[in-house]
Amino acid sequence: MKSSLRGILIASLGAVALSLSPLASSVVHAQDSQEIDLNSDRVQIVHSGGYDTDYTNFNITFTNYGEGDCDGGADDAIASGIEVALAPGACYQVCYPGTPCVVEDDAPVVAFPFDYYIAPFVAHTVNHETYGTFFGLNPVDVGPGTVSARIVLLSKPPYGCGTWNLNVEATGLNLSSITSNPMSLWLNDSDESGPFCFDIDNAIIGNPIPTPAHMVRRGVRRSR
Repeated sequence: MKSSLRGILIASLGAVALSLSPLASSVVHAQDSQEIDLNSDRVQIVHSGGYDTDYTNFNITFTNYGEGDCDGGADDAIASGIEVALAPGACYQVCYPGTPCVVEDDAPVVAFPFDYYIAPFVAHTVNHETYGTFFGLNPVDVGPGTVSARIVLLSKPPYGCGTWNLNVEATGLNLSSITSNPMSLWLNDSDESGPFCFDIDNAIIGNPIPTPAHMVRRGVRRSR
């Protein structure tokens, strides 16, 4: 069974010591040494003020350099999927070697208010463009939130498995813990090479833009 970032970072006061070597090594590595690189990002967090009514949309471009034969296709984001997660705070603030891992009070704490393994994509090739589409419930098979995504293969760089552009929209979330920059975005491929963490310093965070009231223009009666 594929483990998730959410499962990795569930903590309680009874287990405050960080002992997750894969995660720890990913956090302290320089980004240019990671198997996955984040090339560009645009993240929006919207707080709606209700219970599990927040939502997010983000657009990222990332490259997976893989290993050898790209792990037999496990590093192909369209064929095998990609796990994405969002967390409050910079990478070192979420989990850092030798420190407690997001622990407070007596209740279990989940570090990632959004964590989703997006798969399987429905693959398409149109006019020599390869892309995938996805739609699912959030939580998985439960809802009422949803996750929709579109991923496009941009190129296959030298010694790399691919560069993709990914657009994700997710609803039915509680994103109240993400209130300011920096925040962090986490990626993992299907063979669990990561997770790999990236600081996001320019996320758009706030309330929905009010919909303008519909104005009805009344006719002006003119005197004769």
